[in-house]
Amino acid sequence: MILFICTGNTCRSPMAAALAKNHGVDAESAGLMAFPGSPASPAAIRAAQRHGADLTSHRARQVTEEMLMQADQVWVMTPEHWDALNMRFGDLAAKADVLYPFVPDPHGGDDAVYERCALRLLDAMKRAGIISD
Repeated sequence: MILFICTGNTCRSPMAAALAKNHGVDAESAGLMAFPGSPASPAAIRAAQRHGADLTSHRARQVTEEMLMQADQVWVMTPEHWDALNMRFGDLAAKADVLYPFVPDPHGGDDAVYERCALRLLDAMKRAGIISD
């Protein structure tokens, strides 16, 4: 299982997991500072839908040591996420890599911003070998 991690688990990481699942990848998501139970942002839901992925039932989760241990691979959106993961979970952060190109937070942006985020996630996942064309 691949675990995608961002800040609040309402935009980037759930979009990454949904897009990866849409390509047949076993993927989950979590946030470093999530408010558990929060839904995906409406713009993230719409961006995912435009790419055939469904976020309507997503609820935010806080990343846990157990999640990290269960994951085969962990991907974070920015180097700052990796630093925060390392500070909180130490050696378990060694399982994590940063997606490239880094994926800036679309929170508060319009649909065009979320669409660019979805496209960047797809590009980064292709570059990382998580998904193929």
